[in-house]
Amino acid sequence: ERSRNESRERERKEKERNRELAFEKWKENAARERRSEEQGSNASGLEEENTNNTMQQISQESTKRHHPILGPQIAQLPYKRIHLTSARTLASLPVYEKQRAYRHERALVMAKDKKKTLWMGVPGVISLMEDNDGRLSILDGQHRVGMMSLLEEEQRNIMENKDSGIVNSTNEELAKLDLNNILVEVFFPRKSLSSPSVDADADGSSVLSGGGRKQQVEQEIDRGAAIFTEINKAEPIKLLDLPGVATKRTRDIIDHAASHYRDAFPAMFSASQKCRAPHLNLDNLREALFASEVIKREKMGSGGELVKWIARKNEALRKQYAEGEMDDAKSTMENGKKVGQAALKKARKHDFYLGLESTWLYK
Repeated sequence: ERSRNESRERERKEKERNRELAFEKWKENAARERRSEEQGSNASGLEEENTNNTMQQISQESTKRHHPILGPQIAQLPYKRIHLTSARTLASLPVYEKQRAYRHERALVMAKDKKKTLWMGVPGVISLMEDNDGRLSILDGQHRVGMMSLLEEEQRNIMENKDSGIVNSTNEELAKLDLNNILVEVFFPRKSLSSPSVDADADGSSVLSGGGRKQQVEQEIDRGAAIFTEINKAEPIKLLDLPGVATKRTRDIIDHAASHYRDAFPAMFSASQKCRAPHLNLDNLREALFASEVIKREKMGSGGELVKWIARKNEALRKQYAEGEMDDAKSTMENGKKVGQAALKKARKHDFYLGLESTWLYK
């Protein structure tokens, strides 16, 4: 066992050394290509109508390229490249500094759940950022990378113990899971009209000055933050909307009632899922109605019944927050939280109290 580990370690170091050498060579070629592309772009002044033809040519040429770290490049767009990369390679990359904290326990849960859907492979794409020096970092997908790393480790254990006779259907499927061709998108440095300050080196070559390097780093951080924000802008999908979780009948009843109140009280609904009292968000309301199991509990058979039930709850809250009875600077609700006077004032103005608290869902 010890000799096997030592052999693995030597093999890993040799691969790492070869990868670093290849990476340095690739950086030089990439820098040369970028300079050539910028000069060509400035000289030719390509017209917008030729963009589609140019992109098609770039995509065809890019399929022949091979990144020393990420592997085969299958497409190149003006703002990113597409690669097929191994999970092991992705696991060796650092995470973008402003990413959410990596939680290994989350990756463990994801790996466990993934074993139930091995037939679909690994959906989605891992997003990376490449800085001007060619350094790579994971922008989005760090927990999926952690999940794949755990699954790959299990794959190795299966292969090492395949002669022991311990085989089951899950292990067979896991052994066949392709973790060597993961779809990856790489956002590369954006061309900027304003360049960092440059100084001349002793041999006449240009180098970034201290201030220029700082400006470049700040631009890269801002660019990474912008891409990360763009990727994660979408609101997470609700449990209610996941296939197979709720019946179509349940969704139709909830959608009818939630949409009814959104249309009846537009001033009390917010597009943000992080809205504050007394506002409600449509998707949050839908999810809350589903989680409370009110349809099952009250044996409702139509959206109209749910609309009437919610109306009764709003009436009860109106009495609870009656004028003069809760006019302290901060009024205490039944769940122990506080409701401010501004929120209470707006709820009274629009005669809509459902956003002040959520206990009405369970009464």
